[in-house]
Amino acid sequence: MTTVVDAAIAQAGLAALLDARRKGASSAQDAAFLRGVDLLALGAYADRVRAEEVGADVVIRTYGANDGDEGEPTVVRFPAGGAQLTGLELLREVAIARVTGPRGACIAIDWTACGLELAQVALGFGANELRGRIVDKRGLPFAEGELLGVGKKSRL
Repeated sequence: MTTVVDAAIAQAGLAALLDARRKGASSAQDAAFLRGVDLLALGAYADRVRAEEVGADVVIRTYGANDGDEGEPTVVRFPAGGAQLTGLELLREVAIARVTGPRGACIAIDWTACGLELAQVALGFGANELRGRIVDKRGLPFAEGELLGVGKKSRL
């Protein structure tokens, strides 16, 4: 599979950018070029950069104790600032943030804002962290006194 991915990256004209990134010579001007590149090739390129710089581990955080790190320069959180992006635009922005941002930056996706399915796909486009609230969807109460069932008016 690596040969196919390498060929797709090269065919999209991203091989030189990947080499420049590895040497630390990439520039912010690459972002304009990346906006016109095929999305799947860009995703493969961003995923390769993530694997080399961050590794294969994915971090999952819930809101609460670790929610105050928006000010850290190495954390890029998507969707940012209530931006109204389509799913494909979000994936492109995540990939561009990975390949033009600082080496080893944390690219976090808020699954409560974009949906768990899209957030999972974003992991293949350079993201390395999922964040959001855990929601009880089972319909069963966790503790005495909670509502029984989702959307039901019955109580325990």
